[in-house]
Amino acid sequence: MKGDSNGPLAGILLLGAYIILAPSISLIPPLGLYNEKRALQIGLLLVGGGILLVSRTTCQRWLAIFRELPLSARWGFGTVLGLGVFSAALAPSPSDGFLEVGHFVLLFVLAGVVAVAIRQNPKKTEWLILGSVVASALLYAVYFAVRYGGSLALPKLEIGRETVSGFANIRFFNQYQTWTLPLLVGTVLSVPKKWRVSRGLLFLLPSLWWTLVFASNVRGTILAMAVGAIGAWLLFRSRAHRWLAVQIASTATGGVLYFLLFYLGGEAVPQVAERLKDVGQGGRPHYWMKCLEMAWMNPWLGIGPMHYAWPPNNFASGAHPHSALFQWLAEWGVLSTTIMSSLAVWGGWSWMKQERDVTAREEDLLPEVGVALVAAALAGASHAMVSGLIVMPVSQVLLAVVGGWAWGRYNRSDKRTGSGFSRWPHHAIFCAAVLSSMLVVGTAAEDLSTVEDRREAFLEAVDRTRLSPRYWTQGYIEVRDSSVIKQVPEEN
Repeated sequence: MKGDSNGPLAGILLLGAYIILAPSISLIPPLGLYNEKRALQIGLLLVGGGILLVSRTTCQRWLAIFRELPLSARWGFGTVLGLGVFSAALAPSPSDGFLEVGHFVLLFVLAGVVAVAIRQNPKKTEWLILGSVVASALLYAVYFAVRYGGSLALPKLEIGRETVSGFANIRFFNQYQTWTLPLLVGTVLSVPKKWRVSRGLLFLLPSLWWTLVFASNVRGTILAMAVGAIGAWLLFRSRAHRWLAVQIASTATGGVLYFLLFYLGGEAVPQVAERLKDVGQGGRPHYWMKCLEMAWMNPWLGIGPMHYAWPPNNFASGAHPHSALFQWLAEWGVLSTTIMSSLAVWGGWSWMKQERDVTAREEDLLPEVGVALVAAALAGASHAMVSGLIVMPVSQVLLAVVGGWAWGRYNRSDKRTGSGFSRWPHHAIFCAAVLSSMLVVGTAAEDLSTVEDRREAFLEAVDRTRLSPRYWTQGYIEVRDSSVIKQVPEEN
């Protein structure tokens, strides 16, 4: 059926709508900036899982690209899922543990849907993804212009970090920048040279992104861009020169715009250099040491998915440790972390090596599409080591997009269609998607109905007013249970 085969494309269109709207427009204002992005993400993930369940063609293609992975990789993913299920079942709050497991399963399903769309129609899908990123940046540019204009018109509003908003925390915006900045630079190169006006307008977007990077005094995005640029150059050499040239030019232009808009316009003094000197300072080392203690006490299964946010384990200022590696180590255990790290390093290198060795593909938008995608993946991976990149909703969606895009491009020469499969993989994927959807819907719906109660309970239990986001804005779990709060050690 033609409609059945269009399932992945429908998923990409809905995914594009989320990427365009979520960063800039408040669609469910009563929920707040963070919770509405999570609620919309849940809807997106459920649609992704639903496409796999109702579209037999999509499911077969999804299974086909999964089957192309080496047997050790498939067993690795299965083992990680099994360990996560056991860890959640034995955790103090199994419902929250299973919510995290189910959420990651649906993210993996969404990445697979992106990969299927890339395989099915690579050029159209890549245009849709890049177009969504550009439209998202354009919409945010309008949002920023309105905010900046308001700051100029109203003396009470200062020009500075507060001008850069739209997210519950400016660091969540920076994570969004980390994923999209390499792709915006690549999009500039996708426009034919004869379209000079269009190229110039597109060039303003990464330039504005750098302006806002400087304005937000962020270290993680700057370091991530450095890793992405150096990694792309080492891997592609001369093929990366055009992408690097545009990146450097946009950085310089962004610096000039910052000087004009924030320094001259608002007398904001740049603090990036000073903050870069403070690398290693602050609360992160404490969070990471706490994770090592948790892993030492629970090496095999960890303390349970999402259970860094279990008050008796940790009731400090953060419901996540600002590091994907340490978070997985503490919550999922040493074995799961070892497998996932090995899969990420092996899979990432295999794909990047293929991108390097294949000089061009007829269906590519431009020769630099591989450069931009590799830079985005390296930037995201490095930023995830020092930030909650795998926690925040918009960042998680972009992780699935970049990961699924890379997955779809990998090993395209393999013409296997997945015919002759045994029935059990189909049933296993079907059951995993159904159970994950039920877990996420059931637990998330209950959480949303009690979000204010849990927020008030948290504020009553601590002597601070600043919330600690994790799955929701108030990220600590089971705070309404007084018996749980009583278990919190005095040092917390």
